[in-house]
Amino acid sequence: MPDLDIMDRLLGGETLLLDGGTGSELQRRGADVLLGATDRLKAWSATANIEFADVVQQVHQDYLRVGADIIISNNFWTIPSRLEGIGLHDRWQEFAQAAGENAVTARQAGNPQAYVAGGIAAPCVGYSGDKPVSDVEYMGAVAFHKEYIDHSKLLAAMGVDVILVEYVGFIADCVAAVDAGAEAGIPVFLGVRHIGVDGAMQYGESLSDLAAALEGHPVSAVLLMCSHPEALSKGLPILRDAYTGPVGVYPNLGYNPTGPIVEQKMLTNQLPSEGRDVAQIRNYSPSRMAEFADEWKHMGAQIIGGCCASGPEHIMAMKTAVKG
Repeated sequence: MPDLDIMDRLLGGETLLLDGGTGSELQRRGADVLLGATDRLKAWSATANIEFADVVQQVHQDYLRVGADIIISNNFWTIPSRLEGIGLHDRWQEFAQAAGENAVTARQAGNPQAYVAGGIAAPCVGYSGDKPVSDVEYMGAVAFHKEYIDHSKLLAAMGVDVILVEYVGFIADCVAAVDAGAEAGIPVFLGVRHIGVDGAMQYGESLSDLAAALEGHPVSAVLLMCSHPEALSKGLPILRDAYTGPVGVYPNLGYNPTGPIVEQKMLTNQLPSEGRDVAQIRNYSPSRMAEFADEWKHMGAQIIGGCCASGPEHIMAMKTAVKG
């Protein structure tokens, strides 16, 4: 375990380097992350934690090797509601525990002073027709809370340093997720997905309203994620003005999950896809991401890294800007 508490460092004004994409990096290296997927990601890289455990650990260690202070465990969708879509609902604890073990083992081997964030993504199972609705509304508060509480406690017992409830899109889900994650007794970070080019949240809600809704709730940092870099540059100042705790960013550079999934017209970072390459980073070279990292640090971000399609080469280039 690290000698220094992560919150002491953040509240002391330090800026920390986060890792880059894990699921996209696993796919780029040849691991199967699309079991049962035809038109959606299903449980995405959850099963890779067992089938490709060595590759998962390699990805974590590569990020540590280039200087990441924080790695995110590959627990993105090792939750029952997502594994249910591929018939593995009853084995969620196996995949969740394997993901936690992979990250903690990699940390101990690569840099024992680094932090492991136990990453738990929003279920994204709530739909009314084709229109997404809040997961907590769709699943019900009891089921939603139980999924997060069980997962968070499992990861905390395995030695992660913070719970990262990430890829959350609705304010109601953000508040419910941080409340549930806090039941594990360690700090909770929130990752808000798909910020728009106007700096608003995915479904038109404002980051200012999110900050107001989070007042009095146990969230230790708020990060904007899985959005293209320019959108994060729009949203970050809004969040910084509204939220008094540590803030951060980790962008999606262009991820097109190929294989059995029908080629998508839009990527998860809201840019059009071209061809069938997994990583479509366009003009987001490592050197360009270093420029963004410098910009975000001057905007007040204290946790800076990457999301889908970013790799160790991006994080290595961003290190100088982030760590100074």
